Amino acid sequence: MKHCNLVPLVVLRKERLSVIEIAKLVINFYKRMASVDRNYGQINIISEKKSLYQSIDVNDSIAVQYLADEILRQNIDDIQKINKVDTPDINFSREEMISFGLEAKIDGETLITLNYSFSTKLPRISSIVVNEKCFDTFVKVKFFLETVEKSFPIEYSVIKISDKDINNFARACKAPLGWLTYFSNDFKPEIPNDLEGIEYEYTDKGKYMILTREDFTTNKETYEAHKQKLLNVMEEIKRRVPEYSK
Repeated sequence: MKHCNLVPLVVLRKERLSVIEIAKLVINFYKRMASVDRNYGQINIISEKKSLYQSIDVNDSIAVQYLADEILRQNIDDIQKINKVDTPDINFSREEMISFGLEAKIDGETLITLNYSFSTKLPRISSIVVNEKCFDTFVKVKFFLETVEKSFPIEYSVIKISDKDINNFARACKAPLGWLTYFSNDFKPEIPNDLEGIEYEYTDKGKYMILTREDFTTNKETYEAHKQKLLNVMEEIKRRVPEYSK
């Protein structure tokens, strides 16, 4: 499998959710994705702990129950240790993190793994394993983030460019930009609506910031030009919005 240097990051709203509530949100996300790309129709738990089910069909009528069982199994040791609850069920919720990883495949290889972390402190969805076929067009990138927006309570989401220069710069930013970036209306600090060279699309809940609609990753010269443009835009935000810096 050839890895992609485009990776998603989603910052969720800080909410206390039960295991079953989390499972409903996640299955709903994969069902929406699978309505366009069937490769999202089967998901596997990624864990050192043996899974209860070999895979989960997201369109199965009991998919939510299956996933809730898996989430509880992956977190039960920590729940018993930290929360002192001996026999938690799928209605259990807590302030601390409930985490798990899910994999979707394409032609027997990983398409994307997503790591989910739900808590009242640092809730997010992220990935480091992405197949080059996952985000090889702007259409796929936009559909992914739009589906995330419809499926989860989010503050910010992005398809990041995994690059040394950008990664180093991004460490000093509260919300790094990428190929496509979404900011909810609740996100603070407010990101300017007139950044040079950036296309905007507005929704009822927020806005999308588009670096380009072309696939700039296949040509080195084009890639470097867009990477520099992205760095320049983030530098502009830092100058205009001091709170954007960590």
